[in-house]
Amino acid sequence: MRIKAICIICGLFCFLTGCIALPGQEPFGENTYSGEKAQAIYEDISSSMYQIDFGDWKGYSVSSDFNSIVDVYKTEEYTLAYYEISGKDYSVWYDGRLYYYTDDKLFYRDMEWEKLETENFAKEKWNLARQLLELEDVKLTCKYIPMASDHKNLLKAEYPAVQIDGQQITFAELLFYLDENGEFNKVTMHCTKEGENYMSISFFPYEGSTDLQAERKLWSFGHDLGLTEESVPALSQQEENREWSRKMIDSMDFEILIERAEYAEDLTFPDLPTLLSEMAKEREAAFLRN
Repeated sequence: MRIKAICIICGLFCFLTGCIALPGQEPFGENTYSGEKAQAIYEDISSSMYQIDFGDWKGYSVSSDFNSIVDVYKTEEYTLAYYEISGKDYSVWYDGRLYYYTDDKLFYRDMEWEKLETENFAKEKWNLARQLLELEDVKLTCKYIPMASDHKNLLKAEYPAVQIDGQQITFAELLFYLDENGEFNKVTMHCTKEGENYMSISFFPYEGSTDLQAERKLWSFGHDLGLTEESVPALSQQEENREWSRKMIDSMDFEILIERAEYAEDLTFPDLPTLLSEMAKEREAAFLRN
C-alpha cells in the first residue's frame, strides 16, 4: 500500500511539473515548431553564419573523451586546458603555466596559451561548421524549451556522412541556441571525423563569457592541491551564486604551488588532432576486444 501511495505521489509530481506529457503534448511544456518554421530559421542562420569569421567569436570550448578526457575553455573569465589520464593523473594549463599532477606530485613549466595551438584547431572546426551549411540533405528540428535558463529556442541540424576537403565526416550536427527574438549567440558542433574520436566544440562571443565547467575543473585542481578545503559545489550553486564562486577561485593562491612543485621543461599538453586520433584507435581496439 505504501509503495502504491509513493507511486501515486511521484506520478502526480511528474504530471504537475510537466515531465509526463498528455497525448499530443510534449514533456516540460516544450514545443516543436513545424518543419517549415525550422527551415526558415535555418536559412536565416545560414546566411548570418557565412558572414561570421572565427575571429568574430574568440570564445570557444572543446571536449572529447575515451579512457582519457580533454577539455579546453577559451573564455573571458577562465581560459583553461585540462587533460585527464585518470582521476589523480592530469594536466592543467592556467594563467601562463602548465601543471602536471600525478601520484601526489606536482610538476610545472611556464607556457604561453598560444603554445597549446588550440586556436588553429578551433578555427578549422569553425570552417567545417560553415561548410556543413552548404549541404542540402539536412534534418532539422526546432524546439521551444521554456525551462532553459537562457536560450529558450534550440535549432538542431543533423547531417549525413560526407567528405569535406578530403576529410570523411562520419557524423555531424550543429546546435544553434536562440533567444526569444530568434537571435543566436552560441553554436555547438558535434562531430566525428574518420580516424578521430567524437568531439564537441562550442563557439560564443568572448566578451563577458564564462564556463562553469572550466570553473569546476580549476576548483577541483585547487582542492586537490590543498588551496581550498571547500569541495566543488553543485552546478546549481555555482549558477545561483556567481559572486561567491568567483571569490572562492580568487582566494586560491596558485603562485604558492611553485614552492613545492618541480620544474619540468619537457612538459607538454597533447596536440588535439593527435589525441583525437589516439582516442579513436583506443575505442576501436576496445570494440574489437568485446
